Amino acid sequence: MDVAGAVDSVLVGEDVGKVCNMEEPLEIPIISDLTMVLGSISQSKAVSVVIDFIDLSTVYDNVKQAMAFGMRSVVYVPRISVDTVTTLSSFCEKASMGCLVALMLSVGSVLLQQATISALFHYKNVEIVESGPNASVT
Repeated sequence: MDVAGAVDSVLVGEDVGKVCNMEEPLEIPIISDLTMVLGSISQSKAVSVVIDFIDLSTVYDNVKQAMAFGMRSVVYVPRISVDTVTTLSSFCEKASMGCLVALMLSVGSVLLQQATISALFHYKNVEIVESGPNASVT
């Protein structure tokens, strides 16, 4: 996977490679205009996925913009409401495109969520309980 663009309202002008502490700069400046980044990425022939660490207030609009450019989204939105997921799901279904809403982005949590889905075929109720200083229930 390659980074093709970066959007932020605070770190505008910084190199995304430097901001992410990569060994070398990527020579990709962070800009504040999502539409400009999506337009630039959509011109390449590579399949594009937008990975979005966003706040809840912009999730729907950002996914909608990505889909307008023919890109699917992976979004990380902690504490997203069921209503928002339902609205996104309905929009994605109408657009015939997918969107992954990740409540947590660790590999372990994703694997546990997949195990939970499999277990639901055999049990009435399945719960993932996280332990640690910032524990939550999924």
